[in-house]
Amino acid sequence: MLAAQYFRDLLEVAMVVALGGILWSAVGRLRRGEIAVVRCGECGRPTSRAYPVCKHCGAPRPDGP
Repeated sequence: MLAAQYFRDLLEVAMVVALGGILWSAVGRLRRGEIAVVRCGECGRPTSRAYPVCKHCGAPRPDGP
């Protein structure tokens, strides 16, 4: 039973380290300006690049999906 608990604790530590690395990378990219928010040309609100139209106003994106 003790070995299973150590293994579980090791997995938990590995997940925390992985999550910390993801957050560290994301914050670094934000600070360097590598992450840009896509904004609608019509309403100026943030929108998704995954869809061909703005979900707020329905305007088509000029660059497409």
